Amino acid sequence: MTPERPLSPETELIPYKPAGLPPAPWLVLAPHPDDETFGLGGTIALASKASLPVKLVVVTDGQLGGESSLRFKETLAAAKVLGISELEFWEIPDRKVQENRQIFRQKFKKILASFKTVFSPSLFEFHPDHRATTLLAAALLEEEGWSGELWLYEIARQGEANRLVDITPVIETKKQAMKCYQSQLAQNAYFEVVLGLNRARSYTLAPAGVQYAEAFFASKAPSLLEAWFAQLKRYF
Repeated sequence: MTPERPLSPETELIPYKPAGLPPAPWLVLAPHPDDETFGLGGTIALASKASLPVKLVVVTDGQLGGESSLRFKETLAAAKVLGISELEFWEIPDRKVQENRQIFRQKFKKILASFKTVFSPSLFEFHPDHRATTLLAAALLEEEGWSGELWLYEIARQGEANRLVDITPVIETKKQAMKCYQSQLAQNAYFEVVLGLNRARSYTLAPAGVQYAEAFFASKAPSLLEAWFAQLKRYF
């Protein structure tokens, strides 16, 4: 396939300047205990330093990745390190978010109006709970006519991004929070993978002195999917 028009320059595909923090209060949807820290722990730490209120919702019980009670204790410890102001566990069965969509919708609808920015996993994530969380959230945001910002964050792989947040000043805080999840670090090289992803995301920001960054795809709700597909079309 040969393109019939000039291809988009790289500046239209990835930011070359760090993004500011979005409006608060924030709601962070973490499908499993640890997703919030691995995915956007640095950005949460920056919000805490700026006295922005952040509520964390852990969607599932995380039971397939270890004992739920232990994983919840690790989340509490990480939340304390990051300065998260409010925490809620929904305890939907692990890997069953889509099947429990009605429970998700009921709980999400009760708290949605309190927040100006919602964070949820990237649609490029491998785990079905990650994608289900975001698709269910986006659908409800559209139904409710919610007018805030939806920011999709990366956990295990690079996704599409139009915001890069410089987390270099708080990288040690993120490392400390990640170390709270010893049960998970014992299972996989999450520490190295997450830091490698954050280091890679500094690529276009390096001239500004950025060493670590977290990436997001941000859009004004309810136009998430429209904005996401429009971004993808810029590659071709």
